[in-house]
Amino acid sequence: MKKETNYRSWSFRLLVYVLLLNAVTMYLAIKFIPLIHDSERFYIRMLLLSVLALILFIAGVILTVLSVKNNEDKDYKYKISIFGYPIFFIVSVLTSFL
Repeated sequence: MKKETNYRSWSFRLLVYVLLLNAVTMYLAIKFIPLIHDSERFYIRMLLLSVLALILFIAGVILTVLSVKNNEDKDYKYKISIFGYPIFFIVSVLTSFL
């Protein structure tokens, strides 16, 4: 009897949350004007969003690994998680070097 797990669904959700957090971070960075906005408040806000996105990213990778380990159904959530996390990691590494 196959144990029913829900790792792929949570992994997919966390990937969506990470993408949304990164979009919010990008929006805040674009809209930041040093002469008008408080720099210290901006840096704290960006730090909190970045740490939250990193924690969700790591949790999503762990859930993806557990999903692969448990041979879950190969639906769209599974496939997007399998391809999404490595692509997101590669893009993040490439943009940090540029």
